[in-house]
Amino acid sequence: MKSKRYSALILAGICFGSTGTAQALGPDGISPLAVGSARLICGALLLWVFTLTKNSKKSKIASTDLWLAAIGFTIYQLAFFSAVKSTGVSIGTVTALGSAPALTGLISWLINREKPTGRWFVATIITTLGIIVLSNAKGFSEFNLNGFMMAIAAGAAFSLFAVTSKRALNTGIDSTLAMSKIFLLAALLGTPFLFVGQFSPFATTGGVVMILWLGLVPTALAYIAYGYGLHGVRASTSSTLILSEPATATLLAAVVLNESLNTRSWTGIAIIALGLIYLSQEKTKA
Repeated sequence: MKSKRYSALILAGICFGSTGTAQALGPDGISPLAVGSARLICGALLLWVFTLTKNSKKSKIASTDLWLAAIGFTIYQLAFFSAVKSTGVSIGTVTALGSAPALTGLISWLINREKPTGRWFVATIITTLGIIVLSNAKGFSEFNLNGFMMAIAAGAAFSLFAVTSKRALNTGIDSTLAMSKIFLLAALLGTPFLFVGQFSPFATTGGVVMILWLGLVPTALAYIAYGYGLHGVRASTSSTLILSEPATATLLAAVVLNESLNTRSWTGIAIIALGLIYLSQEKTKA
């Protein structure tokens, strides 16, 4: 059963990995804040539709966990899209998600007093090394401090979401229903940002396709898989497993956006995969 949970989290990370590429392929002139808000709204509605097929005995979620998870995810969306816009798909994704495992371990300890396992420490060191190799594969011609800080903020916000949503799931609520409630509140919180910048590009074919993709694949489907996987593992472990996202983002940037991959890029991806495989062998209880 645990291997299925781990596989679901890795699958979620792969789905997440299409986010930056989808934004890059979208029409010009859309604010990254508006993109993040639109993704929240579309994804929340699709998740709500999925919950109509559920018949969960427990449907309530503690208000503290609901609000903290929703606030964390809202900030993550806005900061992540802003970081990707400033630094590019690969670097923005690598920095945001690469910082998540360590930050999740810290936040989980602060909130839940949950001590990460020894295997998590080793796997995080391995995957962080892969992240460093991957992010420096092409070198940095110009360091973007604002974009870097936004990516770190996105990683911290995602960590808050991971820890508090995990605590909500521990009460026995259905994972898809919990994600739906969190996303609906996050969509409400993020709605004002939908009107930042030009709104007209959303009405184009490219704009509609971009938002539908972002709402369906890296949001609704990804978080159904993420919620299922999170139900059975530690929050810190889940944040390490979804490091399949930056590897996927780098591959998509190469295949779809024609960004070349060199030997160091492939080495970084291989190291990340090694860390994920090592962590997937963990046998401790969540």
